[in-house]
Amino acid sequence: MSPKPEGAKSFLPFIIIGGVLVAIIVAMVLMSRSSDTNATQPSANTNTSASANTPSQAPRVQPGALNPHIRGGEKAVVTLEEFSDFQCPACGGLEPTLRRIEKDYGERVRLVFRNFPLKGHRYAFIAARAAEAAGAQGKFWEMHDAIYANQKEWSDAPEPRTFFDSYATRLGLDVQRFRADMERQDLADRVVADYNRGISLNVGGTPSIFLNGRQLSADDTLKEPNLRAKIEEALSAASK
Repeated sequence: MSPKPEGAKSFLPFIIIGGVLVAIIVAMVLMSRSSDTNATQPSANTNTSASANTPSQAPRVQPGALNPHIRGGEKAVVTLEEFSDFQCPACGGLEPTLRRIEKDYGERVRLVFRNFPLKGHRYAFIAARAAEAAGAQGKFWEMHDAIYANQKEWSDAPEPRTFFDSYATRLGLDVQRFRADMERQDLADRVVADYNRGISLNVGGTPSIFLNGRQLSADDTLKEPNLRAKIEEALSAASK
């Protein structure tokens, strides 16, 4: 083999150094790309949904109808907020219990009534409107009591309005005005506002009672001794 020219030998170190530099640059580019790829891929423990890492906001509690219908002491220590359906048999059965409680506790307990007509009761919304129409003439509670006292009578009728008219007559209301008020949108809106408040509080059925803002269980709502015990607990806690 013939010897290489002297010039080739003199350039050899530069060629080697250049090759090394090129290799280093290529390696750095490849590492950079690998790093960028890993940065954009979620790890196995990463939730890819940003909203899933954000605590869900509880629905805002609705206020219900303004100036709700209230019985009892204005400065009562215990407030019972009742969500009720006029066509609900259990609600009708609870009414005597609530009347006894109101009588026995007097100014210490007050009852706030909220309309919560269930969709499965075809006359519940009409009955609520009748009570509100009577309320427009200052006789809400009187109509409320009459509707519950005669619940089976109008619930089984083909047309309940005739019965509501008769209750209005018995209560001394202006019946023509009563009939007109049953069609008032603002009074229907009161019923809807109460219903929406119940939904925002997770009311799922009737009757539902909240004692000082805390919902009672079905047993504590429907069993008079249990309901009285809860009231006594609240009165005792308030006196300490």
